[in-house]
Amino acid sequence: MSTEEGTDTTGAEARIRQLVARVKELEGRVGELTPLAEQADKYRTQIEEVKAQSKAEREALRIEREISSAGITDAEGMEYVQHAYGKLPQEGRPPLAEWLAAKDTLPKAVRAYLPEATPAAAPAPTTMTMPKSNAGVTSQAVTPTAAWTPEAIMRLSPSEFRANFAAIKASGGVP
Repeated sequence: MSTEEGTDTTGAEARIRQLVARVKELEGRVGELTPLAEQADKYRTQIEEVKAQSKAEREALRIEREISSAGITDAEGMEYVQHAYGKLPQEGRPPLAEWLAAKDTLPKAVRAYLPEATPAAAPAPTTMTMPKSNAGVTSQAVTPTAAWTPEAIMRLSPSEFRANFAAIKASGGVP
């Protein structure tokens, strides 16, 4: 029986040595991974901060868009609208766009930044106007003037000069 006990003790000692070696190996691995875990926590915190900042910026942009869609584009006006809206009690406060749409109930200072109401649209003109890109261009045929002065001839474009050459020559404007 003593040989069995010796064998068991030797086997147990070998197992204990294996476990001690494994514990030391795992402790070494934990020592390697601890800085990585701390770094991951730091990155996790940074990610949460960036998410919060991004959410705040998106909210500020949404508010700015709502204010500018009401016609207030002045930076000072936008700031004051946000200030006045922020002073409203949280409970029962309407959405910003809805609050700005009710122009008669807005504080006078906010209304001062709203654009003036535009008058009713004027009827469309019956004559056709030239596009701005052609604003300096005149029609090809220039009505003959009684006297073709050198100044009048100088104002003509080359195509107008060619079109009116005969009239200019007949009036004695061209030698």
